[in-house]
Amino acid sequence: MTFDTLLRRPSLVGTLLAAWFFAQSLAPSLLARSWLFQGVLSGASVALGYGLGLGLTRLGKLLRVRRGWGTAPFGAALDRRVRLLVAGGVLGYVVWAVSRAVDQHRWTWERLGYERSSFWYVYGGTLLLAAGVALAFLAIGTLLKLLWLRTTRLGARMLPTWIAAALSLVLVAWVVLAALNTFVLQRTLDGLNSGFALSDLDTAGDPEPPASLLRSGGPDSAVAWDEAGHEGRRFLTRGPSTDELADFATGAVTEPIRVYVGRACAETVAGRVELAMAELDRFGAFERAALLVVLPTGTGWINEQLVQPVEYFHDGDVAVVTVQYSHLPSPLAFLSESAAAGDTAVALMAAVEDRLAGLDGVRPDLYIAGESLGSFGGAQAFDSLADSAARVDGAVWVGPPETMHLRREAERVRRPGSLQIRPVVGDGRTFRFVNRESDITADPAHSVFLQQADDPIVWWDWETALERPDWLEEPLDAAVNPAISWTPVTTFLQLAVDMAVSNDFDEDHGHRYGTQPLSAWYAVVQPVEWTQPEVERLRARLAAVSR
Repeated sequence: MTFDTLLRRPSLVGTLLAAWFFAQSLAPSLLARSWLFQGVLSGASVALGYGLGLGLTRLGKLLRVRRGWGTAPFGAALDRRVRLLVAGGVLGYVVWAVSRAVDQHRWTWERLGYERSSFWYVYGGTLLLAAGVALAFLAIGTLLKLLWLRTTRLGARMLPTWIAAALSLVLVAWVVLAALNTFVLQRTLDGLNSGFALSDLDTAGDPEPPASLLRSGGPDSAVAWDEAGHEGRRFLTRGPSTDELADFATGAVTEPIRVYVGRACAETVAGRVELAMAELDRFGAFERAALLVVLPTGTGWINEQLVQPVEYFHDGDVAVVTVQYSHLPSPLAFLSESAAAGDTAVALMAAVEDRLAGLDGVRPDLYIAGESLGSFGGAQAFDSLADSAARVDGAVWVGPPETMHLRREAERVRRPGSLQIRPVVGDGRTFRFVNRESDITADPAHSVFLQQADDPIVWWDWETALERPDWLEEPLDAAVNPAISWTPVTTFLQLAVDMAVSNDFDEDHGHRYGTQPLSAWYAVVQPVEWTQPEVERLRARLAAVSR
């Protein structure tokens, strides 16, 4: 293949769009990206840009032929010197884009306390990986094109060529998507689910069952220890002791109740909820001062920072209950079992409320909490913000995704002038949205939504692929790189990559909220006789609690 042949082969429009998509993929987003993630992102962007440009080129040729619009603007073939000029311009543009990215990302690196690696390690690795990923995508595209052409030829025996080509395109797309869903995505998810389910039953290396009579998995529990799952076993053997509670107590200390029903405990949501209710009754949970319903993340993990403040503020006179709905990590659970998260929350809340309604005399205060996918699932128990305010005594939601409908309602009805990242609903006191620890005041609140401005799990949304979100049109938060901007598709992909690394940073960055739930619960519970110095002393203790 001669140099001239190689020069004429690429689509000019595809090359220009590929270069533009590559430059946009280097733009800063919410968090720092490693060269590995950046390479995959840039490679996918290049392939997408080139594919789009190639499609536009083919469409233009088809329209010229069918409409008789004559030859291409530059004649049958572009002049060799013009193509050389374009190639040189694209190369210069790419070099400029990489240089600009170094300066733009420096702000994010410094904010997160990162030390930059060498230029060639970071950007050399990125460029090589991006090239490999782009070539892989383009190779797949070529195979699909060959399949489409073969199908079109078969259809052209019975139909006009243009109709056969259109039908072939639809058929190939449908077959590929159906195959990916059935044989790749679904079978992969099923395999992972089975693997994680077996792992959850393996108790090797996990702690021994609790000796407490007030915990699932203990001597007086109907929950089998192995069926509680890995995260359930961790949760049931953690938490403050009565001695630790006494160090902060304002009254008599009681051992907290912890109920955890694993996914393997019953085949159905109804069965798991029924077992949870039996555990609550067995342990005397409805005689406690407070009852906290917690929805776990996809794997069943529960953040101790979301539970222990309530146990401390009530001197241990509280029962905590949760039901596992998935074995998968949250990103995979979101794809395959988000409905199970909502179904579990709805069933558990309904059962708890029915039981409370039948009590005579004083009933426990009812609270609900969830983090990440757990907040999405927990919110499904309520029709609206007003419904949540009417049915529970308080709530704390940590890192709620954009799919959480209570958040969407708040953004829709927020007071004019308030920002999407921190909407003000009504008087701004009942529902409080905060972006950092300093935003949380001790003033009473019913529900607190913790959503950091640089948490991609909070701000990633399908709509960002084609539509600029409000939070990028409004004044940017101080935690967001001033150089960030929105571009179609690439911003969506950048946020998706950010989600993959959102837990890789220090507390109070990305999807790590540290001890912020403590301040949120203090505003919600309003514990009597607790002073701010005592809260800060408890914060120091909770900061040492591992994830």
